[in-house]
Amino acid sequence: MEQLRFIHCADLHIDSPFKGLDHLPQALFKEVKQSTFKALKSLVEVAKTKQVDFVLMVGDVFDQTTQSVYAQMQFLHACEQLNEHNISVYVSFGNHDYIQRDFVNIAYPANVHLFKEEEVTTHVFKKNNQPLATIYGFSYQNQAVYENKTSLFKKTTETPYHIGMLHGSVEQQPEHDTYAPFRLQQLIDKDFDYWALGHIHKRQHLKESPPIIYPGNIQGRSKKETGEKGCYYVELDKASAQLTFMPLQSIRFEQLTINVSEISSIQAIEQAIFKRIQQLGTKGKSFVWVNLEYYTKEVASFYYEGMLADIIDFINEKMMDKKDWIWIQSIDLKGHGFIRKEDYQDGDHFLAQVLQLQESSEEVDQAINPLWKHPKARKYLADLSKEEKADLLESAENILLYQLTRKQNL
Repeated sequence: MEQLRFIHCADLHIDSPFKGLDHLPQALFKEVKQSTFKALKSLVEVAKTKQVDFVLMVGDVFDQTTQSVYAQMQFLHACEQLNEHNISVYVSFGNHDYIQRDFVNIAYPANVHLFKEEEVTTHVFKKNNQPLATIYGFSYQNQAVYENKTSLFKKTTETPYHIGMLHGSVEQQPEHDTYAPFRLQQLIDKDFDYWALGHIHKRQHLKESPPIIYPGNIQGRSKKETGEKGCYYVELDKASAQLTFMPLQSIRFEQLTINVSEISSIQAIEQAIFKRIQQLGTKGKSFVWVNLEYYTKEVASFYYEGMLADIIDFINEKMMDKKDWIWIQSIDLKGHGFIRKEDYQDGDHFLAQVLQLQESSEEVDQAINPLWKHPKARKYLADLSKEEKADLLESAENILLYQLTRKQNL
């Protein structure tokens, strides 16, 4: 039986606005804005080089349901290039680029096959004029799909291979919005040869046989989406599936944690940060969030007095001149430091009473709501995750501890 060779990608988020990064130097922000398009071009090159039969794009191809003409033309051009190499493209739309009733079709070339319905439909892939694989999928027609769609995936043909495309998440997965929920056993019971998943931006192999795979997104967009991003090149036959991850990102997002327990001078901390930053140089262009742990009282003083911000500006200027630049986005104190919260929690003194207050994400929402509702500010502010709200609480606590214990620790 003939082998299938294909690309499985998802969550391209073409034309992502990258909210919160528009303060960057103009040249850097231009590169950031182009990163999703560059990742798309890299995807096309991988497909051509590997001479695949087809490409599966499983939801959130675009970042928004209403796309710019520029984004549409970039995607159309990519499809036309794949068409020139006889590579089929199967596309479903997700919660970001859901199909509205007034959706206007672009005149895509014949190699592009869209799943336009919220009901599961099929496309049959033919090779040498012989039906070889049936591909099943659906698209969102609203921003959220809460229905479990697995019962709608039913074998309808006698083709050798059956592949499901599903943009959704495992039931009761608290880390993400639970759309089109499914249970793993439900997919296994369908007896498909491959499940191409989307929606989760982290690479995951939920099962090896049959392969039930999240490829992650093709370009990171924030500090929560670190490391390499890309797609899977799949060689599938009835005996096995060989999956090879192919990096596509043009810019990486990274988080660095640096132990500064032995540092007491501003020069030493600059050297420690710069040394770690240089080690990222082989990984290409990167945005970095630096976290300092086991910090001394001197380092805390540098941080709260604004000296570390000057250090970051100095390092960024040095790194911008390089082809594979690295830009430090922020620096924070994390984890254990010279002040231990536990040392001040007990007792009747003022600081203990403050630390014993039960902070919650609801209190964070109440505090930041005026800013998020500001007519100008809200255009540039993305919603905060639970993790980001927890970071705000931790930062506020660190500032409180430092300011209220400053004199006794000098």
